[in-house]
Amino acid sequence: MKRKLLPRAILVAILLALPAAADAPRDQYDRFDQDSTTIKDAWTKLEWDRRSVAKVGFGVDANCSIVPSLSVGPVKGRLPTIKELLTILDEEPHPEYEFGANVSKMIDQVAFAGTPVDAPYWSSTPAGAGKVWVLSFADGTMEAMSTTATMANARCVR
Repeated sequence: MKRKLLPRAILVAILLALPAAADAPRDQYDRFDQDSTTIKDAWTKLEWDRRSVAKVGFGVDANCSIVPSLSVGPVKGRLPTIKELLTILDEEPHPEYEFGANVSKMIDQVAFAGTPVDAPYWSSTPAGAGKVWVLSFADGTMEAMSTTATMANARCVR
């Protein structure tokens, strides 16, 4: 029995009608609501703190056990490895309206709402003497960054 294929024009129209989004696959995270402070990745089994810690130094401030700058209480957990951070990076950027301008972000806007992208995110993965790998959720780039005299954002995991 010979199968009939849809004409190319119809296939293109169907694909164009599908919504485009940079969000994570629907089954990536266990159920959560807007008040949840953590979110569990169903694939990796990692539990992420949904709150970012903005502009902290590596070490005491970024170790995820005591972060005095958070007004909502301490974050518990640890800094993720660079490989773990990459599991929450979206492959395509999406715009988010922030402080009067559209900002490009490469992280799920529902699961990690309000993620600042003004600085990269610390990882615990060494990148040579006195450096660790960091990840930008603005453009998806990784770089080796000095652990002294630099500030970056942190997202904790457990």
